[in-house]
Amino acid sequence: MGLLASCVSPVPPAGAMAIARLEPRNSSTVRGAISFTQRGDRVWIAAHFTDLVPGAHSVYIHAVGNCSSANAASAGPVWNASDAARGGQRTGDLPQLFAGSEGHAEMATSTRDLSVGTGALNDVVGHSVVVHAGLDPDPKAEFGVRNGWLACGVIERSEGFDLRDIL
Repeated sequence: MGLLASCVSPVPPAGAMAIARLEPRNSSTVRGAISFTQRGDRVWIAAHFTDLVPGAHSVYIHAVGNCSSANAASAGPVWNASDAARGGQRTGDLPQLFAGSEGHAEMATSTRDLSVGTGALNDVVGHSVVVHAGLDPDPKAEFGVRNGWLACGVIERSEGFDLRDIL
């Protein structure tokens, strides 16, 4: 009985939350949603995407919160906050997606390198998320050209959600 009284939950309660609903670009049909939830000093990221070609895909947080262009170039380059250049990783680097034979991919991860709704340099709110056709280690934002940027969504504050409700 004393053991139960001393147990501490390994995951702090949810704090600020944000979500990006990704819509197709470049005539693709890819859709998805990605959530960011602040829990203590970590941000928990959960995502689900549909209609991907089976295989590996890059997914990045881009610098600009704008997905209005047909090829998502309006999202700008991959986001790199000025104090986040250690180890060659950019602030916007997220884990690769692997789509199965049915075209679905999911992501579940956490990081101390991001924040949600803090206004700090590493705050995800106001940026965008882009899913790329394959592995693209250094995507360039070029307007007016067809590229492999399949879906884009702006990260916005949210007051609670369930990914299953928005897909």
